[in-house]
Amino acid sequence: MRLPRPQDQLAGCVWLPRFAEKARVFLAGRLPFIYRVAFGSQLGIDGAFLRHFNLTLPQFLAAVQTSEGNAALAEWFLSLPAASSERIVEWNRRATTLGAKGHSGYRTRHLLKWVFYPKSVGIPVNSLFEAIEQDER
Repeated sequence: MRLPRPQDQLAGCVWLPRFAEKARVFLAGRLPFIYRVAFGSQLGIDGAFLRHFNLTLPQFLAAVQTSEGNAALAEWFLSLPAASSERIVEWNRRATTLGAKGHSGYRTRHLLKWVFYPKSVGIPVNSLFEAIEQDER
């Protein structure tokens, strides 16, 4: 399974194209087990994304399911009250620091790296985005 990179953007927003693709694969029943375990988790980036934009996982899944492609999903996303350009800029800045020392998710990243980001055990990284990038590429 090939997913968009964490820093790829849709509607100017990082994580959105990756989360949307994971949702499509999830809805098709083909999301690998290790991704299903973390999908939509409040502890991970999915949960941080949902909280930041005042969404629930069922709302996001419904939008992905009813949108015909990324252009329609971007239109839906930008229509959300919490998806103002200021909030998107704030998310883009915050998301790249998740899991970094002194930021949200630091302890969680270190506890879960053994399962979710095993390459980062031997070659340390500074954030969740970096751990995903290193592990998948």
